[in-house]
Amino acid sequence: MNESLHPLIKPLLAGNRRAIARAITAFEAGAPEAASLATAIAPHLGRAHVIGITGAPGAGKSTLINALLGELLARSKRVGVVAVDPSSPISGGAVLGDRVRMAEHGSHESVFVRSVASRGHLGGLSRATSRIVDVMDAAGFDTIIVETVGAGQSEVEIAKIGDTRIVICPPGLGDGIQAIKAGILEIADILVVNKGDSPLAARTARDLQEMLHLRRASAPKVAVLVTTATTGEGVPALVDKIAEHRGATGVGTRLRPHAEAPSVDDVAAVDAALRARDAKQFHPTPVTQATVATILAAAHRAVAGHANRPWRIRALAGEPLGRLLNLLVEAGFQPVSTGATAALIFTADHQLDRGDWLEYGMFVLAVLAAARARGVECSCRGDLAPYHEVVETALGLGANEVVVFAAKLGYTDVVQRAADSPEPGPEIVTFAGFDR
Repeated sequence: MNESLHPLIKPLLAGNRRAIARAITAFEAGAPEAASLATAIAPHLGRAHVIGITGAPGAGKSTLINALLGELLARSKRVGVVAVDPSSPISGGAVLGDRVRMAEHGSHESVFVRSVASRGHLGGLSRATSRIVDVMDAAGFDTIIVETVGAGQSEVEIAKIGDTRIVICPPGLGDGIQAIKAGILEIADILVVNKGDSPLAARTARDLQEMLHLRRASAPKVAVLVTTATTGEGVPALVDKIAEHRGATGVGTRLRPHAEAPSVDDVAAVDAALRARDAKQFHPTPVTQATVATILAAAHRAVAGHANRPWRIRALAGEPLGRLLNLLVEAGFQPVSTGATAALIFTADHQLDRGDWLEYGMFVLAVLAAARARGVECSCRGDLAPYHEVVETALGLGANEVVVFAAKLGYTDVVQRAADSPEPGPEIVTFAGFDR
């Protein structure tokens, strides 16, 4: 089912470069099709080893990555690179391009390099970095290198994505280590002093080793290596150490659950889901019973209160859904979209009390959010009340049941979004006692 969920998925899984580029663009642009694409590639993730590379500007990150590409290619690896650059103040795009950064190996058939603009996103990465990594993972790359924008201590977001985190330090860091060790140096699995031909490189490596000796005994062991990216010296040893770390810790760090506050991007995704409006056209790909059951279970857990609530949900697909829709149309009901492959009919006891109605509304909203989080468009309609008898006959409703809502479910690339509106004014919301 997942292979047919999105037209790009088959060529993407086959490693087609055009499909990879189009999928990355969809995530970068926040295209409507991105949700269904994310759902389609989800079962194919977790195979690639993601290497996060960060460090101060001027440390030689790009040059070292070029050297790493040469060594990994010599070991028959397929490598994807996500290079996050500062945004152009004119175009908003990446200031540096991938052909400039990895010219020697960037055109190799086993390498795919994508430069992306940070566009002001904090943490050294682009808003879509994790999704771009997912695309390369699904496309079958063995190793994915993520290079941060090089902004300094805020680079710690790479810890959420990288399986192996490498911090590159320029020679002569000296006392500067103390100023930044609480930031990016603390996330390192491997510390690399690049430009090893500098007379200050050996001293910097010793300073880093001394800093590591001050850590608590239970802290993970961190290797300190010296490389000269321009000549390749020390690069094979670095690749060996990366492979050793992978063997010890595994892959898929970004896919594991983390007990942490939601990111800015998580909040934006929820806001976008809440602003979505009625879809007019759906793909023929069916929404499975398992998917609907997962959505309803997530919404059920989200609502407090007693387990046996005084409402019911009928989930319909296939012939039962078609039969009900035909009966409704014959009775004068006007569908506003086509192609939905599943529907939910929400009913309630006609004597529902005020508290239960409140919980029911929360439940319906939770269903909507849980569906859209899984790439399924869920559009609710509250205009089935005049057709209660039709629904009652078709579904065999109980004597005390009334139809409250209907929701259609399906996969779509085009979702109408509510226009931006001003914040609620004092006629709706009043505040008291807050510190501004």
